Amino acid sequence: MIRPPPLQLKRDILTCSSPSATDPVRTPSKPKSKSFVSQLYKASWKNPVIAVAGLNALRFAFACHNAFADAIVDDAEVAENLTKVSIALAVMYSTAFLIEIYGIIGVSMQRLGLVRAYLYLTFLASVLVTAAGVLKGVAYFTFAEEILYECISLAMEGRTAEKSLFRSRPWPSSIYGMRHGAARKQCVYAWVHQSWSQVAAVFIFSFIPSVIYYIMVYAYYRQTITPNHSANLKINNPGAHSSREVGYTRVGGGGDDSSVGLLTSARNASQSVARQRGAAAGPSRRQQTAQRSIRGVSTAATTASTFVTTSKRTFVPRSLQRPHRPPPLLQSPSPVGLAQTPPPPSYRPSRVYAAFAAPVPTDLEYDKFI
Repeated sequence: MIRPPPLQLKRDILTCSSPSATDPVRTPSKPKSKSFVSQLYKASWKNPVIAVAGLNALRFAFACHNAFADAIVDDAEVAENLTKVSIALAVMYSTAFLIEIYGIIGVSMQRLGLVRAYLYLTFLASVLVTAAGVLKGVAYFTFAEEILYECISLAMEGRTAEKSLFRSRPWPSSIYGMRHGAARKQCVYAWVHQSWSQVAAVFIFSFIPSVIYYIMVYAYYRQTITPNHSANLKINNPGAHSSREVGYTRVGGGGDDSSVGLLTSARNASQSVARQRGAAAGPSRRQQTAQRSIRGVSTAATTASTFVTTSKRTFVPRSLQRPHRPPPLLQSPSPVGLAQTPPPPSYRPSRVYAAFAAPVPTDLEYDKFI
């Protein structure tokens, strides 16, 4: 029987496509280029955070000093509202300064708890600095009359440099006294000219820097809790967690309550197993200790005279025959045992088989007896 040729189908049953059609060659896709932000995130932000915190500390310390000096000048010029504003600004900037000092110390010590606390304090400092900028801008327009009266009074006495607001160029800067009309004209012109800069300063020097710095601190905090990052403090900090806690933290992926419960249950289970093993092996250990103590007493009794006569301590070797040792797996060879032991097998042809398999002689002497 001749086998017929295979069928030539127009369409493949599985793929519903023509067999003559070839599949297009899949070219490997081009790997996506990593963004600039992701490349920056790979590096540790510890040093940039410390550097920016130091710059903020200097800026807040300078602003706090100016606010206290302005409060003294406002109180001398009997400007009650400006005095209250200056005192409030001094308190806000001093608090932000202390927070930045704490941040420098906390980030340098590489403690996760200190970094987490600094993250919350940075949010508070950002709110305080933004509120200080808003308060300064609102006070510039709300208490404009007191500002102008104070400017005229200081310009007539040649002391405009004592207040931080009047140290820029449009305000009167002469160290000599001015007339009332000239001082009034120059102070009003300077106030109008500085109006737009006070509004822009709220965003440029208060709100935007505070938001950017808070994002930096938050990004660094995320680096400290990311398991695969080089700045991770949960793994790199030897005092924060033990080796077992670090392993369970990696599995948990964040060190939450479930990982802590798993760690506690595993530790309790290991302790219970160790107690059971100790209780099971307790009698044998006690017997060994008693035997060793008895052996030590006998040895000490036999060597008492030697120890008294000689000042050097003598060491008596212990016997190798101890009752607690298990018996040997193989007995030592003896002459009797060797005699009873059969020899090793031989691969030569057997003599019995050779005797039975030998050919029978066919000679005449054998036939004559028959």
